Amino acid sequence: MRYIQKIKLIVTIMFLTIMLCDCKKEIKLSAENSINLFYIRKISNQGLSEEVSFTVDEQKGEITGSILKWIDSQTPSKLIARIEKADASSVTVNGINQVSGITVNDFSQTLNYRVKAENGNEKTYKVRIICPQINGSLPVVRINANDPIFSDDIYTKANLQLIGNGITEGLWDSFADGKMVEIRLRGNSTMWLPKQPYRIKFPEKFSPFGLNHAKEKSWVLLANDADKTLLRNSVAFKAAKIMNDDPANNRFVPSTILVDLYLNGDYKGNYHLTDQVEVATGRVNVESLKAADGNNPLKITGGYLLEMDGFGETEPLYFKTKYKNLIATVKYPKDDDYDISQYEYIKDYFGNQAESALFSDNFTDPATGWRKYFDEKTFIDYYIISELTGNPDSWWSTYIFKRRNDPLLYFGPIWDFDIAFNNDRRLGDVTRKLMATNAHDPKVWIQQFMKDAGFKKAVKLRWNNKKTELLTLLDFTDQMVAKISLSQEANFKRWNITTQSLPQGATPPQNYQLGVKQLKDYINARFTYLDGVFNSW
Repeated sequence: MRYIQKIKLIVTIMFLTIMLCDCKKEIKLSAENSINLFYIRKISNQGLSEEVSFTVDEQKGEITGSILKWIDSQTPSKLIARIEKADASSVTVNGINQVSGITVNDFSQTLNYRVKAENGNEKTYKVRIICPQINGSLPVVRINANDPIFSDDIYTKANLQLIGNGITEGLWDSFADGKMVEIRLRGNSTMWLPKQPYRIKFPEKFSPFGLNHAKEKSWVLLANDADKTLLRNSVAFKAAKIMNDDPANNRFVPSTILVDLYLNGDYKGNYHLTDQVEVATGRVNVESLKAADGNNPLKITGGYLLEMDGFGETEPLYFKTKYKNLIATVKYPKDDDYDISQYEYIKDYFGNQAESALFSDNFTDPATGWRKYFDEKTFIDYYIISELTGNPDSWWSTYIFKRRNDPLLYFGPIWDFDIAFNNDRRLGDVTRKLMATNAHDPKVWIQQFMKDAGFKKAVKLRWNNKKTELLTLLDFTDQMVAKISLSQEANFKRWNITTQSLPQGATPPQNYQLGVKQLKDYINARFTYLDGVFNSW
């Protein structure tokens, strides 16, 4: 009997030992520390208009999402995320335990989500949101229009908010004070692109974001849809500022403030806020001339603002030059406030006398030739900028102004470079092509200027004087690339960088970095080419 009991005891002990061993094998702690899904629901976040899904990149440890709608909240960066992960793992941000659908985090900066598995293994995900409203580095322009914006003639009323993001002057908030602005489309071929340019008119003279060189009602938002670097106009305007080195004759160069634009709650992209080209204090500085001045001989000689304009026949006030039949639009005096005698004066002075001198037999004579009518210095600078940028529209669109009691016609301001810098498919690679001979017509005037050896020698002298400064455009480009890094990323979330909607625009780059490289490579190669050409004159 005792023998049987001993056997039973031994069997029981062996059974319990086996069970304990099996239990130890089964108690294996999980090593799972992955986030499977990450998203933000509008029901959990005030002011969010749509669900936000994120892409989880396990290999890089990155989780990225984008919000391209306006968040109607006083604290738009404070958001609640939902996380799907292994049940046994825990998640912390800055040491704070995260409860899915409950914990609020500030997404204005990249957040480190630390996932800790049951067995203690940790993995960190960098979580960020592409959203200019909450983490952009540029000023934000927010517009809510009362009606559709469909015309370049008809304005619509709109609420406007200017958010400085570090800029403290020149701010505006119609939503708070009720002072509405007006907005319409602008441009010619660019007006019908998917990303449209706009003109804003304030109810009073105003300088947005502290652009205190001018306080005026009209300002422009350039879309740069065809320019996949978003920087061509900025770089060209910088070149003009470099050339503008005469304190006694400080020329107007359009301003550059790159902004993020929201229109009716939708993110529209990175825009270039700049001046309207017009006669005004701080802009084109010529004397006032109105219909009431009539044919007063003390006033009729100025001021005037003209544009040699390929689209001129669509404008309300234009004329054609007498000898070469070129179109010039009269931008000032304004088409709704001028006297016919003023129109006839500038038509004869510019379209007859000046052109006649340019194409006369003795056109190089300093007393009777083209220098009697045209300011050589401003034209040389205009020409150098046209060649350096490879602007195909240099002669298609050229601004020229005239002051009162001054016989000279001055060139400028420069404008419109979105298809410059090798961005016009119609011309092919222009790195080693002069715009004097290869830009779009009409080139008849520039080709006449180029017959003057004295003009070419003056170009050579001016180039050698300014070329070292002009080469800093490469550094300027790098600075601007860094400045708009977050904005360009959001812009090309909104608009596909590989889509070129402008028929004449060049084939777009596959990514932003390549587009910037192409721009800088062009500037560098163009500089070398022009240095050889100009110094051969």
